[in-house]
Amino acid sequence: METNRSTRYVLFALGAALGSALGLVLGSLLTFWIGEETLRAIQRGLRRLTGGDDRPNFEMLLQ
Repeated sequence: METNRSTRYVLFALGAALGSALGLVLGSLLTFWIGEETLRAIQRGLRRLTGGDDRPNFEMLLQ
C-alpha cells in the first residue's frame, strides 16, 4: 500500500513538472510567433475593456 502511495506522488510530481515545462515552451513559441507588438496591442485592448487604462474615459465625462 505504501508503494502505491509513493508511486502516485511521483507520477503527480512528474506530471506537474512536465505540464509546467510544456506550458513555458508553448507560451514562448506563441509569443515569438505572434510577435511582441501584437501582444502589446492585445494587452492594451484588454486593459481598455476592463477599465484598467490610464487614459480618461471621455464617454463618462459627457454625461
